[in-house]
Amino acid sequence: MERVEAQSAASPPKGDAVPHPATKTRSLDELRARLGVHITDELLALAMTHPSAVGEGIERTLLSNQRLEFLGDSLVGAVCAEYFFRSEPQSPEGALTNRKISAVRKDALASAAKRLHLGDYLTFGRGEDVAGGRERHSNLSDAFEALIAAIFLSNDWVVTRDWILLALNEELHKDPATLIPAKNRLQERTQAMGLGVPRYITTQPKPKIQWFDSSVALSDEVRGQGEGKSKKVAEEAAATMALGWLEQTATLGEEAINPTTLNAE
Repeated sequence: MERVEAQSAASPPKGDAVPHPATKTRSLDELRARLGVHITDELLALAMTHPSAVGEGIERTLLSNQRLEFLGDSLVGAVCAEYFFRSEPQSPEGALTNRKISAVRKDALASAAKRLHLGDYLTFGRGEDVAGGRERHSNLSDAFEALIAAIFLSNDWVVTRDWILLALNEELHKDPATLIPAKNRLQERTQAMGLGVPRYITTQPKPKIQWFDSSVALSDEVRGQGEGKSKKVAEEAAATMALGWLEQTATLGEEAINPTTLNAE
């Protein structure tokens, strides 16, 4: 396969771009060695450039990892789809879809990126760096996808597929139930049981403090509560508690969680 170079990667990030403080020792050569795969200098540098490190407008797309992220997203999806198709020949389409979704969701890719310490090699704008951009899951998952595209453009499908399967080995072999968000599992469960869609009430008690409280109601009865530093975290905690309640109630028999008797407890 002909190698494709990044046509705009030669342009440096803008003046206030901030590489990791340890960049002098954590070079791209070090990253390439950590990854164990050939990637051209231009593509590797581009993959590690966050949009905040470059200008606005078209520059934000052409001089950052956004276009590579677009390609990498499709590549990782295709590799995981093929993997589950071949490794689970008895699984129906719905189960395969859930397996793929669980393996390629942002949190899963961010976990893989953390194992590779990609945050240490990313270049950010000063504001994003100060705001904790190196630990932000969206930034890490985007960088992981951009990296996959850089590997593909520097090599071929086989090399890229094998690298993805190695990098995501942990995610590919996890119990899918632990990877699908609790909110998704709760909704699937309640709809199957005829309880409808869970209703969340999430508040931020102190506007100046990044902390949220959440409760989830099933058939107008609160069955789970949670809290956390984001709305997502708080609602996940509430959903997890509600799932626990459903598990406990299920042992009492199907009648105990019938919509017509649920509020009669």
